[in-house]
Amino acid sequence: MHELAAYVAGLPLWGAALLFLVENTLILAGGVALGNAVLRLPGVVRLLPDPGRASSLQRWLAACTVLLNTAVTLAGWKLWTLGVIRLDLDASWRIALDLLVLVLVMDLASYAGHALAHLPRLYPLGHRLHHRFVDARPITLFALHPGEVVAFGVLWLLVLAVVPFSVWALLGYTVVNLVFGVFGHLGVEPLPEGWRRARIFAVVATPTMHTMHHLNPARNLGFYTTIWDRLFRTLDDDYDRRRTGRAAPPIIAPAVSPGPS
Repeated sequence: MHELAAYVAGLPLWGAALLFLVENTLILAGGVALGNAVLRLPGVVRLLPDPGRASSLQRWLAACTVLLNTAVTLAGWKLWTLGVIRLDLDASWRIALDLLVLVLVMDLASYAGHALAHLPRLYPLGHRLHHRFVDARPITLFALHPGEVVAFGVLWLLVLAVVPFSVWALLGYTVVNLVFGVFGHLGVEPLPEGWRRARIFAVVATPTMHTMHHLNPARNLGFYTTIWDRLFRTLDDDYDRRRTGRAAPPIIAPAVSPGPS
């Protein structure tokens, strides 16, 4: 890892930009591939109607997200080479702890930012665009307002500048963020009902949680856990019944996305 880090640190600006463009393109492609694979799994419960192919708007927004995430990654690389962001390159027992702390910190920060984005005066300026896509698809995770992508990127860089996390934890978090994001935007519940009844899923968010948020935007603002929604009383009153299968039938919403109001 030290040799690889030295190589990346020594890249010219254009080389780093190209590397990070490829990285973020692969993340998009991997997320869409993962989503399509999950949709084909036997036993998945559809929560929203099958929306068919993604719109051109979703594709353009996803492409814009890739470019902006590349710029954010490039900014993080520059801050790292300048010593503003410090990363632990060694593999040790810290990896698991760093990953847990990073997930919880980003979950809280994202919850706060998400709640802010839903304020009446701010919602029409950016986040409403993402909520046009009620009819979820694998690419919906990346169909974001450019301002939101930049804001999340700045938040991410601020967290990394404050705490010197393990680089392995950062890689782990990238995977966690992608998996939760993709699963939450498919309009299906792939987890077996027996799993969802387990105590851990009272804390760890299920795909049902974020699907319900797209149907009721004032609720279920968390991403990876239900901790902050439970603490601040924004968890949908019906979520635990849906999660455990005690509420039937599954969630169904019209396949037509609402336009701007």
